[in-house]
Amino acid sequence: MRRRLTAALACLALGLARGDTIHTVTDDVIHGTIQRIRGGKVVIDTAFAGTLRIPRDQIKKLEYATDKPLYARLDPENKAKEEVRLSADAEGNPVLIPVADKAKALALGEVATLWPTDGTDPDFPPIKRWAFSLSTGITGNAGNTKDFSISLYADAVRSTESTTLKLYGSLNKTRSDHTLTAEQYIGGLDFEHRPTDVVSWYLRDEAQHNRFSDYFLRNVAAAGYGHYLINASTRGRATKLRLRLGLSHALTVHYTKSHPGSQNRWRESDLAVDLGLLFHHDFEGGLGWNTEITFNPLIDDLSEGTLVHETRLTYTLHELRRFSRRLSDIALEMGMRNEFKTDPDPGYYNTDTSWYVRLSKTW
Repeated sequence: MRRRLTAALACLALGLARGDTIHTVTDDVIHGTIQRIRGGKVVIDTAFAGTLRIPRDQIKKLEYATDKPLYARLDPENKAKEEVRLSADAEGNPVLIPVADKAKALALGEVATLWPTDGTDPDFPPIKRWAFSLSTGITGNAGNTKDFSISLYADAVRSTESTTLKLYGSLNKTRSDHTLTAEQYIGGLDFEHRPTDVVSWYLRDEAQHNRFSDYFLRNVAAAGYGHYLINASTRGRATKLRLRLGLSHALTVHYTKSHPGSQNRWRESDLAVDLGLLFHHDFEGGLGWNTEITFNPLIDDLSEGTLVHETRLTYTLHELRRFSRRLSDIALEMGMRNEFKTDPDPGYYNTDTSWYVRLSKTW
C-alpha cells in the first residue's frame, strides 16, 4: 500500500513539474508554462530554453496542467473578451468552450489572443498609474581647457484612460576653465483630458531660469483645445500627432542690465496665443522619437513672440536585460532644445540652443 501511494505521489509530482505541454506536428513535446497565444504564436516559458515562441500552425495539441480558466479574444483591436476553458473535440483536437455558453466551441484558429485570467491582457495591458524616469548626462574635458557639463532631467507621469498629468524638471549647467558659461533650470506640468480619441483639453505651466539669457525668470501658463491628427497603436508601438490651440499668459522678470541704471529687476506681463505641435513615434527595436514645438505670439503684436522646439531620440537598451531585468528600462537619450525670440533685448541672440546626451532609467 505504501509503495502504491509513493508511486502515485511521484506521478503527481512529475505532472506538476512538467506543467503545461505542447505537442508539435514533428512529434516534439515541450513542457513549461503557456503564457499566451497571440499574433499566430504560442508563448511558453520553459526551464531548459527560456521563453519560446512557437508558430500556431506547428502545434498539434495543447495540454494545460490544470483546468484553469482562460480569456479569449477574437479581434485584437476590440477589447471584448470572454472566459473559456480548454477542451477537445471528438477527434482529439483542442477547442475552447465559453463559460457563458457551453454549447459553443471555438477552434484555436478562430482565436486571436488567448491568455490566463490571472495574467496581463497582452492586447490592452493595464495603464501604469504613475511612471517615473530620471536621466543624467555628464561630460568633461581636461588638458588645454577644462570643461565640465551636467544635464539632469526627471519626470513623473500619472495616466488613466482619459487623462494624463506630467510633472517634470531639468537642469543644464556648464563650466569652462572654472567659469560658469551655461546655467538653465526648467520646471513645469502638463495636464490633458481626452473625452474622445480625437479631442482633448489641456492645461500647462512652465517656469524657466536662464542665467545667460535676457531674463531672470520666465513663466508661461496656457490652456486650450487639442486635436489628435494621428492617435494609433500597432503591436504596442504608438504614433501620435496632435495640435494645440489656446491662450497663454507669460510673466517675465528681466535682469537689471536690461534697463541700465535700474536697481531692481522689472516685470513684464503679456497675453499671447498658444500654438503647439507634438509628435511621438515608436520604431521597432526600442527606438522612440519625440518632437514638441510651441509658439506664443503676443495678442497685441503677433509679430513678437517666443518659439520653443525640442526633439529627442530615445533608444531603450534591451540588451541589458540579459544581465538583470531591472536594467531593461535603461535608455540612451539624445536631444536638442531651441528657444527663438523674435525680439530679444540688445546684446542677445535670437536663438538659444542646448543639446544633450544622457542615460535614463524608468520605473
